[in-house]
Amino acid sequence: MKHNCLFMKNTVGPPARGDNFYQRHTEVDRIRNRIRDLNNIYIAAPRRIGKTSLLFHLLDKKVDDNVYVYVDTEAIDNEADFFRKLAKEVLNAEEIKNSDRVKKLLESGNKFLRKIKGLSIMGTGIDFQESGLETNHKENFENLLAGLEFHGDSKLVLMIDEFPQTIQNIADVHGGDARPAIRFLQANREIRLHPAIQSKVIFIYTGSIGLNHTVSLIGGSAFINDLNALEVQPLNRTDASELLVALLNRRGVKIEGEVIAYILNIIEWLIPFYIQLIAQEVLEVSIRGEQITCHTVDAFFSRIVESRNNHHFEDYHKRIRKHFKDDEQRFALELLNSIAEQDTLPRSVAFDLAMKYNVEEKCRYIIDSLMHDGYINNNGAPNIYRFNSPILRMWWRRFICQ
Repeated sequence: MKHNCLFMKNTVGPPARGDNFYQRHTEVDRIRNRIRDLNNIYIAAPRRIGKTSLLFHLLDKKVDDNVYVYVDTEAIDNEADFFRKLAKEVLNAEEIKNSDRVKKLLESGNKFLRKIKGLSIMGTGIDFQESGLETNHKENFENLLAGLEFHGDSKLVLMIDEFPQTIQNIADVHGGDARPAIRFLQANREIRLHPAIQSKVIFIYTGSIGLNHTVSLIGGSAFINDLNALEVQPLNRTDASELLVALLNRRGVKIEGEVIAYILNIIEWLIPFYIQLIAQEVLEVSIRGEQITCHTVDAFFSRIVESRNNHHFEDYHKRIRKHFKDDEQRFALELLNSIAEQDTLPRSVAFDLAMKYNVEEKCRYIIDSLMHDGYINNNGAPNIYRFNSPILRMWWRRFICQ
């Protein structure tokens, strides 16, 4: 078994950290290899698949002795605040804030660091003080990264979560005007390609909405073509079974192999979130002393989609209302409602719905967004759409299809 199950807690919802993180060695190794090859990365995967948990694993384990900085930019809606926050988080990293090496760089008059307004030695560390309304935060951040130095092959790995949402926020705050968002993308690209930054700073971007779709909508795809896309896949059946067993073993609960297989068949989309939800139900049933068999498993899935778990699923519904507007939103909701009620939906019917709401030209973009964000897929047949997760479909049909 890859994981020490004696210490693994079933933390449903928040990112898993430390001993609660299931060791996804394949995914971690793929990220490590791309960092070693100096690739800036975009992690492309639907929500709830474990992207943030992977980032926290890199942060907590200091993989390959790199300096990892995690920044969530979901609430940011302007360029200045974005670069200001990144600069402060980099300076607050323990390896940088308390580094004698960085202090010596400052004291020696490093040509990049000395350009930064407000950067100084403060007590036992270094700090960044606001220097007025005229501060160019993009230039400050660029000079900070260019001026930093690291031992040996160590690199600064800057992990920026919810980056696509930040782009959308910038566009929204300007009434849909794409120009500020495009300038923002261009500024980020300039920093990534800076000659003094490329060899020692790696950027990893991820988010709950698709970067490619967000950027293509504003015509800014040219400013992310230097990013190396890395897709995080659901667990395979072996790893999914191992994770379920690990979560149950900590409480001394054991179930037969045929029951595990039956559970995985029903879950279908084997991401950690749904495995954790079913493990929670199994543990509660076992406390009551009930025997867990294939005949009793079906009841677990009914209980998962009860109203007490609405907070786990409601975000899927809220994001449709946030991400799409007007007729696009109405089309997306009716499309999902139809798939939830009918189990599958032909592409031709989806296009008829698009015509109903006069969004024919956006039909492909909307469907691609729903697929990337983990709602639906067409894996079984290219012209047939269905929910990724039967569990989400059950919840959607019960609470959204009215």
